[in-house]
Amino acid sequence: AIIGFMAIKIETTPSDQVEISPIKETDINQFNPILEAHVRDRVTGEILVDEISEIKGYMSGSKDEYGRTRRYFVARNKMGNVLGCMAYSEPDPDMIKHFKIENLDENIELLNAFVSPEIFRGGGIGRKLLQAITDEGKRLGKKQLLINSGPRYQKSWGFYDKFAEQADFIQNKYGEGGHAKTWKIALQ
Repeated sequence: AIIGFMAIKIETTPSDQVEISPIKETDINQFNPILEAHVRDRVTGEILVDEISEIKGYMSGSKDEYGRTRRYFVARNKMGNVLGCMAYSEPDPDMIKHFKIENLDENIELLNAFVSPEIFRGGGIGRKLLQAITDEGKRLGKKQLLINSGPRYQKSWGFYDKFAEQADFIQNKYGEGGHAKTWKIALQ
């Protein structure tokens, strides 16, 4: 059964009127419509309620299946409404193998990149969030930001193509036929 959701109309926000900062507990429930718009089965389009609950748990500080804590940056408009988020953490085992990483301390992985579908593509929110993640990686002394995206988010691959060096695919990362395209960004 497909569960419906109520969309919250967000005023178009010029990127120069957007604040990027670490996530606050009060932001998490505001992400429901954004996550429901994006976190869907790639075949049926059904909202993946359990996966949304997991992501909201990570936003609250729960560790993921690899024991990682994800650190989130959130984009908000001047009224405090969330517009999107991106997180980072240590690379997962598939990324370590794929990029042949020897020194784990030199790399971070981009995770959970979501922007409200109410925001016009090309509006700069994703770019500002990615900049916050790369700035944080540099501040932490990391050398590379690693990115992967599965077929569910193929429409966003062009965004990463603009800002990151394309690598190859991780075959079947997201199940049979769920190949993940990968990228990397040098931070030093």
